[in-house]
Amino acid sequence: MSELPSGWIGVRLGELGNWFGGGTPSKSNASFWAGDLPWVSPKDMKRAFIDDTQDKITLAAVQSSATSLIPARSVLIVTRSGILRHSLPVAVNTREVAISQDLKALVVAPFAEPEFVAWQLQSCAQSILASCAKSGTTVDSVDFDLLRAFTLSLPPLAEQRRIVAKLDALTARTARARADLDRIPALAARYKQAVLRMAFSGELTADWRTEQIALEPVSPRGELDIRVKYRLGGADADFAPPYSVPESWRWLRLPELGDMDRGKSRHRPRDDARLFGGPFPFVQTGEVRAADRYLTSYSKTYSEFGLEQSRLWPAGTVCITIAANIAETAILGIDACFPDSVVGFSADSNRCQPDYVEYFIRTAKADLEQFAPATAQKNINLEVLGSVRLPVAPLDEQAEIIRRIDRAFTEISRMTAEAAAARRLLDRLDQAVLAKAFRGELVPQDPTDEPASILLDRIRAERAAAPKAKRGRVAAR
Repeated sequence: MSELPSGWIGVRLGELGNWFGGGTPSKSNASFWAGDLPWVSPKDMKRAFIDDTQDKITLAAVQSSATSLIPARSVLIVTRSGILRHSLPVAVNTREVAISQDLKALVVAPFAEPEFVAWQLQSCAQSILASCAKSGTTVDSVDFDLLRAFTLSLPPLAEQRRIVAKLDALTARTARARADLDRIPALAARYKQAVLRMAFSGELTADWRTEQIALEPVSPRGELDIRVKYRLGGADADFAPPYSVPESWRWLRLPELGDMDRGKSRHRPRDDARLFGGPFPFVQTGEVRAADRYLTSYSKTYSEFGLEQSRLWPAGTVCITIAANIAETAILGIDACFPDSVVGFSADSNRCQPDYVEYFIRTAKADLEQFAPATAQKNINLEVLGSVRLPVAPLDEQAEIIRRIDRAFTEISRMTAEAAAARRLLDRLDQAVLAKAFRGELVPQDPTDEPASILLDRIRAERAAAPKAKRGRVAAR
């Protein structure tokens, strides 16, 4: 232990106090679970301090089971759980609790600080797991004998308290920063939706329009064939625009802007091996949802036999899901087939751009029925999509809208990525602070502090004199 700071000493966990196990009262006795005593299990061990739990038991439940009453300011540690594959949950309880059989409780001797022990266990978590963990068939566990033999570094009591106070202050700051950073993804999503709403109301390009001499409105494609194919009504009176748009814009249906049809997968059974394994990409609803605007990834391919019963859609097709994940969108970056749970839209280049349509569906998917006649069905199918109206800007303004959305989304994504990187740095900062604390470098050392070796002698004397605690009774400190 020559590497330890002056006045520090290595101490086995088994010497730091009294250990207690837990248990689970009978689930068949409902009265056991109608009390107000917190019963801690691994699911509750997500916080540094435990003050309440979802499950509560009665004193009678404690007395009837293998668990014990654990006094406040004990160190709780998960010793059996699948959680141990990734982390070592440690906490200090701020009130009296009972614990499950998956936890151990260390009632720390009077000459050590429970919070200091808990902080150091967190700092040593990976070492403890590496040296003490054992794998079971369904859960992982920590060998209790090995855990008790694990050595911690114990400074003088006064220094322990200074370290705890400093760690509390520093981690409170990083916790606030972490909470702020964790809100950024949700704020970014809201900001993107705000940009899209501005885009399709005309607000995003209001300044751009004032600089244009004339904007020629987009004219719809021929109506007769469209109405027959999609069973659309002829009157416009059944559609009330949900908001106003610039005079040069038009409320037009998707079929008035390009060709639209469902994907094809006619052969049954759908999982016939002859359909797959060829050169033709076959994308499904989950891959549309997972795409980051442009879809280029796929897990299955069609054979020539598969292609015969399907259709190969060209790159640039807007994919819109109508099953499983409703109204998820992506633009094909490759030629691909897809099933009838996906609608394909091929834009007429004289009327709209595919990016414009894809961005609009993103904006409207939460309440797509607002953009359809009142008589439209509320579920999404080809006919409903065919009746949906888009606020369509002239082509040159569409291009400007897409450019501005892209620019805004790029900036939002950049800020989100920076926030994620900062979040990772905070985790590393916490670990660095802990490492510094337990090297004796976080707070000044005071030569007048009583050395830890004297504390250890007292701890041993305390343990030798302490009576053995009985099951179902309060754990003595």
